Amino acid sequence: MEHPSTQGGLSNVERAVVFAKGVVMGMSDSVPGVSGGTIALIAGIYERLIRAISAFDLTVLKLLRRRELVHAWHHVDGPFLLPLALGMFSGLLLSANTVLYALAYAPILVGSFFIGLVLAALFLLSGEFKLRYALYFMLGAGVVAALGWVQPSTDSVTGLGLFVAGAVAISAMLLPGLSGAFILILLGVYETMLTALVTFDFDKIIFFAAGCLVGLMAFSRLLTWLLGRFHGQSYSVIGGLLLGSLPAIWPWRVPEAAVSAEDAGATMRLVWPADYAA
Repeated sequence: MEHPSTQGGLSNVERAVVFAKGVVMGMSDSVPGVSGGTIALIAGIYERLIRAISAFDLTVLKLLRRRELVHAWHHVDGPFLLPLALGMFSGLLLSANTVLYALAYAPILVGSFFIGLVLAALFLLSGEFKLRYALYFMLGAGVVAALGWVQPSTDSVTGLGLFVAGAVAISAMLLPGLSGAFILILLGVYETMLTALVTFDFDKIIFFAAGCLVGLMAFSRLLTWLLGRFHGQSYSVIGGLLLGSLPAIWPWRVPEAAVSAEDAGATMRLVWPADYAA
């Protein structure tokens, strides 16, 4: 069923609320292990966001060709997408001075906060979980667990590599429980793209942005189809992704016993909060 607000504009209060949700999504997307999709799910805008992104299709091109700008604007749910996108961009900028600083100096508090968000999302989805979908739930959890065993790539970064990385990372950002930043780390381009953004390396940025655009258009359509055709199964997979993401953001870690001096502190073990001494 179409969201009623997609038929017209938003009030100033609604714009402010959507903007605020975008800010939180943007801040979370900059943290490895955390997904903006999780925030969208908690905020109640996940399916509307996916539908709006997938609405960038041939119909909107035809409307633009006929200069029916207002119809094109509402076809892609522009009144909703614009404040959300502005909020996400603002959140990404804020994260450089807030979230990343907090991660460095108060990792336990930040990690606890994001764990609370994931648990809240699981609670909101609990009504979708059915015993007959248990395999889908385990599949989602298994995907995230498997990613934890993947070693980050050390290959040199090419334009094609940045394009593929952008497409894969943006797809991960659309899924609650999968972190786009974490995917970039696995692909070995996280630091490359951070440096490119800081130094305005437009060659790298253009390749990466093009991949993001292609991935966003393709994956949003796939998600729209899956949520419409296999609603319960899709949300069971998403629930598994959320549960599987908990170890990645778990802040209570202690160093494993090192085999040699060079390995000291290289491997961390997850512990319960009661067993952790800060």
